Amino acid sequence: MNRARRTFLKTGGAAVAVLGAPALLRAQGKGKVKLAYLQLGWAATEIIHKEDLLGKRGWQAEYSIVPGSPVPLLNQLTARNVDAIDMSFALAAKAFEDGAPLKVTGVATAVLGAIVARTGAGVSKVEDLKGRKVAAIVGTSTFFDIRALTLKGYGFDLQRDAQIVTATAPPDMVTLLGKGDVDAILAWQPITDQVVLRGQGVYLAKQIDLWRKATGRASGFPVHVCYLVHNDFLTRNASIAKDLNDAQKDAVDVWYNKPDRAMEIVADVTKLPPDVIKVAHRETVKMLSGLPDEQVDTLIAQLKINKEFGFLKSDLWDNPDRIRREFFHRG
Repeated sequence: MNRARRTFLKTGGAAVAVLGAPALLRAQGKGKVKLAYLQLGWAATEIIHKEDLLGKRGWQAEYSIVPGSPVPLLNQLTARNVDAIDMSFALAAKAFEDGAPLKVTGVATAVLGAIVARTGAGVSKVEDLKGRKVAAIVGTSTFFDIRALTLKGYGFDLQRDAQIVTATAPPDMVTLLGKGDVDAILAWQPITDQVVLRGQGVYLAKQIDLWRKATGRASGFPVHVCYLVHNDFLTRNASIAKDLNDAQKDAVDVWYNKPDRAMEIVADVTKLPPDVIKVAHRETVKMLSGLPDEQVDTLIAQLKINKEFGFLKSDLWDNPDRIRREFFHRG
């Protein structure tokens, strides 16, 4: 009887130990997930990483930070080197219509883009960009979105009516503007805030204002960054969609309710100076999470504009029901 009792106590003690070991043992239940994100993505994904908000939901999460432009990050997902990424919404749609095996599972942040004019360049309104040299990373959603919104709202085409100087990464645009080689840049936070804070440039128009003018929508937030999950991983691990959205929701809570911690994290990831981080945090339009109906309606409107002005080609974007069914995952 004594030996049986000792066996029971030993087994019971082990059970208690398992229940009390949250990080590693719980993670084994859901398995591994590889989440990669842009170093200058500015989407609160940094907080998911540094606070291990997927690990706290039972995943054995591997995080990786990708510098430079969005395209290499997108390639990492399509090549199945990672399972999920943050990505510009327009590029996600372009990749999807080109056959990339992915789904949009949630949103991360509202539009971050802006047109910044060089201080002293004599550019005081959007129309003044005609004939001027403008730096942009042509393959980014910021470029395509601002071009489409400017065309719709102001009636001129930046790609045709201005002189586009192609940059390869955000710091290149800062250098071009600082040297006086261009009159304006099409960029996104926190780079735009860095330029303005240094006195090298002034905001000519923010992307949210271009959106309001072009669409007449006084409310709602068009999306700059969304979350994508590879179809294969999503099929095998359907819970990742909700967990990633819940993690983003917690990250947004940190962003707004623990700003000092949020700024500490993004400074660590982006390597930008604290004063730039502080301004960029204040100027951010809206951090977002999830995929509610109202947000999906705004996303569909964004897709329509991108189709209207030639960035997107597929007939899919003319059919809201198909978009909801095929492009989004709302598990």
